[in-house]
Amino acid sequence: MGRNEGKDRNGRPVLEWIVGVTSAIVVCAIVAFLAYEALFGDMRPPDLAATIDRVEEVGDGTLVVIAVSNRGDQAAAEVVVEATLEGGDPEASGKEVRFDYVASHAVRRGAFVIEGQAVKGGDVRLQVHGYAEP
Repeated sequence: MGRNEGKDRNGRPVLEWIVGVTSAIVVCAIVAFLAYEALFGDMRPPDLAATIDRVEEVGDGTLVVIAVSNRGDQAAAEVVVEATLEGGDPEASGKEVRFDYVASHAVRRGAFVIEGQAVKGGDVRLQVHGYAEP
């Protein structure tokens, strides 16, 4: 066997050509996929939902930890979530939390502190009031 077996006439190994061509094909495929998604991909607006993660007693009140999830394809900014108490003190029932930014397909967490009374998870109703485009 000669030393030049497996090399082209410029002295490059054939394996180098195979790896180079394969890499170029993969890069072109990725660029084509991203271009297709940018032009024709389905972009659903933000789909926001607020849920209660947990409720725990703290000091002389109750901490209500919430999670806001965005199931849409677009991000949302300035998300406003309001908590109201069923049959509770009207003064304590208007709590609200603002989230600066909720990315697409992401979850953000926040908390309300309701002073002076014990609250159960079923007593709290959450409502997402709105958002702005970032």
